[in-house]
Amino acid sequence: MGQAQAVLGDLPSEKRQNYSDLVSALEERFAPSSQTELYRVQFKERRQRASESLPELGQSIRRLSNLAYPTAPLDVRETLGKEQFIDALVDSEMRLRIKQSRPKGLNDAVRLAVELEAYNKAENKVREGRGYLRQTLNDDEFDREEKITKSDSPTKDIASWMQTMEKSLSTLTTEMAKLKTSGTNVGSSYAKTRYTQSKRTNKGCYNCGKFGHLARDCRLPRRNQNNYNGNKGDGSVKTLMKTRKQNNRKTNEGASYNSI
Repeated sequence: MGQAQAVLGDLPSEKRQNYSDLVSALEERFAPSSQTELYRVQFKERRQRASESLPELGQSIRRLSNLAYPTAPLDVRETLGKEQFIDALVDSEMRLRIKQSRPKGLNDAVRLAVELEAYNKAENKVREGRGYLRQTLNDDEFDREEKITKSDSPTKDIASWMQTMEKSLSTLTTEMAKLKTSGTNVGSSYAKTRYTQSKRTNKGCYNCGKFGHLARDCRLPRRNQNNYNGNKGDGSVKTLMKTRKQNNRKTNEGASYNSI
């Protein structure tokens, strides 16, 4: 409005009241006939900008269409604007769908583009949600498998510990059986030895008549065979005592004889 007011202020007072003079002044300022070719080049090269919305693109193409073809009929400018709007779109899939829909003019093309953009945004959100859900499910599955693996680890450790304990118990049982067998043999040998020693102890010596050893182990001089045979007896305590008394008597008699 500021530039239009400036144009209006530059006009003489008599031309401000004339509609034709106002239109001519505004066209000369904003759409000079000498720049028609420049507007046509801008119209054909117009493309959608990164941050530009679809309605803004449609409005810009409409303005360039009116500037590039000021004398063309309205339906012609609508057709040219529609085709240029479709070609200016960045999304190739959107361009194809709008062409398949056969819009009648620029307004129809802009309306279809806005609808398709809304559908695409909604579909992308659904896909992102599915991807997030799939990722969440995969993470949950991984966590569940990891938990199962971790829960199996103590069971495996317990099983391994039980096997080790069974082996140790089996080894201990075998060692105890060996010790038991060895102890039985030692005890039997010890009892046999004690029995033999007891028999030797209970029998007296036929040579000297003392207990604790046999005649073959006696350290005293051997008596004559006749005395030995006569005193042999049955080896009982009674016989040995009798033999000892006889030996003592003989010893005493020998001592008395020597003193005389």
